[in-house]
Parts: sequence; C-alpha cells; structure tokens
Amino acid sequence: MIRDPSILIVYSTFGDGHLQVANALKQRFASLGYHRVHMVDLFAESHPFLNAISRFAYLKSTVYYPRMYGLSYHWMNKSKPDAAMYGWLHGLGKRKMLELADRLKPDAVIHTFPFLAVSQLNQEAKLNVPTFTVLTDYVPHNRWMHPGTDRYFVATDEVKAMMMQEGVNGSRISVSGIPIRESFRKPLNKCEIEQKYGLESGKNYVLLVAGAYGVLSNLRQLLHTVLKQSNADVLLVCGKNRKLQDRLIHDYRQEGRVRVFGYVNDMEELMSASSCLITKAGGITLTEASALALPVIVYRPLPGQEEGNATSLAKSGALLIARTTDELADHLHRLEEDAYRTRMGNAIRRLCGLDAGASVVTEVLQFVEQFKNVRQRASSAEERQVVHG
Repeated sequence: MIRDPSILIVYSTFGDGHLQVANALKQRFASLGYHRVHMVDLFAESHPFLNAISRFAYLKSTVYYPRMYGLSYHWMNKSKPDAAMYGWLHGLGKRKMLELADRLKPDAVIHTFPFLAVSQLNQEAKLNVPTFTVLTDYVPHNRWMHPGTDRYFVATDEVKAMMMQEGVNGSRISVSGIPIRESFRKPLNKCEIEQKYGLESGKNYVLLVAGAYGVLSNLRQLLHTVLKQSNADVLLVCGKNRKLQDRLIHDYRQEGRVRVFGYVNDMEELMSASSCLITKAGGITLTEASALALPVIVYRPLPGQEEGNATSLAKSGALLIARTTDELADHLHRLEEDAYRTRMGNAIRRLCGLDAGASVVTEVLQFVEQFKNVRQRASSAEERQVVHG
C-alpha cells in the first residue's frame, strides 16, 4: 500500500448526509493510520454566493413546493450523464479543484456529492487522479454518473442494476452499502444512555426527527398522533432549526411525555434508546437506523430521492411509509405486535450486513496502489525509450 496517500473527499451541505458520509470515510482512513485526508465543500468554496442561494432554494422548495422539487428531480434524471447540462454543473468547480490538486497533490478523490469536477477534469486530460463516487441514496440519479469516474460505491444490487441500465459498466460499480460513522456500528450501553438523558428504563420512546434543518412537515400533527395513539413518550429532534426548537419547548413545557432537542451529534444514543423512529427518508438516516435495527416510519416522503429511498426499503420490509396521520396511527399499532417487529427486524438486519466504510476505504487504497504501479511502469518505459533512442 502507499505509505501515506493524500485523499481528498468532496462533500456538500445540501442536507447533512453528504457530510456525514465524508466524516465516516475520514474516520475509517484514520483508524487504519491514514491521516492525510482532506475534506472540501467544493461548491461552497468555488461559488459561495451561488451555493448559498441554491441551498436556500433547495430547503424552501422541499418544505413549501415539494411537488415542484420532485418534478425538477425527475426532469433532470431524464438527461443522460454526458448531457451538456451536467457538464456545465460539474465544470463549476474546475478552477478551484485545479488549485486544490496543485496544493494537496491528491492520490485519490472521493465524491459524496454529485459535484464531479475532478471526473470532468480527468475526461478533459487536465488531471489524472483516480476518482470515486459514493452514492448516498438507495436510488441512483444520472447526475451522480460521469464517464471520467473510475469506481462507484452503491447501497444495493438494485442500485447497481439501475446504473447498468443507464450504460455504466458493471465492473466500475461496487455494492458496498452506504458508509456511516463507527459509533453506529459499536455496541451501546442502554443503561448508561438512559441515565445520561434521564430516560425511564423499560419505557417506550418514539424518536421523532425533523431532519438536519428541521423541515419535516406537519410536525405538530405527528406529535399529536403519537401521543394519542400510543403510550410512548416522544424524543423530538429539531435539527439546526433553533426557532422551531424554542417554539416547541415553549408550547410543550407542560407536556411531560415530550422532550425537545436541537441538533444532536450523538444520534446513535437516542436511536438506541427508542423503539421506533419517525423521520424523513434521507439515505444516511435510514442506514444509521438500520445499523441499530431500529424500525422506521417515513412520513410523506419528499418526491425525488427520498421517495425513492422509502419505496426501495419498504419493498424489502425494512421500513413503513405513512402518507396520512391515520396511516401513521395504524403503523404505530402494528409495531406494538411482537411478531411484526420481529419480521421487520429481520428485514432490517439483512439490509445492514455490510461494513460499507471498510469496503470503500480498502478498495480505494487498492485501486490507488495499482494506479501508482501502472504509472511508474509507464514512466520507466518512456525513460528507457528515450535512453535507447
């Protein structure tokens, strides 16, 4: 193996999942003794104003205009990976990436967000760096695909098959699962967690997560349904939406069955203390919950990748989808049945058998080593040709 490779991970803060996957990979590299791992939000670094506007539009559209967001998602997915539109999008970060490549001399670039400037530069022969893309959803989108990408890492065989239908060679796709932080794969002491958060041993808790930016719709209706239709207390996580957190703390200050949190770094602790999770259908959140065998109910999945995530996992029996509060109530009642929870738990465990972080890091290091050896042999051949004229 290369003794001390330089690894560059490209992520984005459109949602929290892309950053979490980047952090998970960085942790895995570090656990193996590789510490020259650099992370960059390339879109934010390249075009901070455009990035801020795009993030604002993304968050607002998902809350107030979900159908429009879904139409936009599916319209873009109709374009082929080599479409001019995608070339323009990936090209937005090329200048900054050339600066980073000159300064950091990366031996590999890993994308956890489809801003594929390095793949574009490789195709244009302006760089020659092994590039890898880690898809963070359970459905593919053509924006993730690029002819200049060396290897893709995907969640399931189904995702691989769908990408092959779009023309990606199967030898370039590895079914690794989605990388998550090590804390979700380690045994947790439930008694210590209950003491830390002041939770009651033996009591049922429903974890209600509004997303990283607190944008889950109909939050009060969901809360009312859980309190009315079950005997569980609610652990309500508002993410980075401080206004929502303050408002709910005020409104439910007299309700002893509700505990309100802001952004939670140790989400694995609240998940392990809960009997059920109600949330959005972000690929990372669903993977984290599956690693802890936590039953999930997705409420009104956002049209686009979240609906695809929810539908894909619901087919395998690993989660439930509720589109109304009546459906939510029905699902809560079903999860009270031991036999049903057992079947769902088995489906979840089949989903989370892969150690995705280890798979991705091992394969990246092997590829980089092979790439370096080939380049050295080619360089030696050229030198011999010059010497022997």
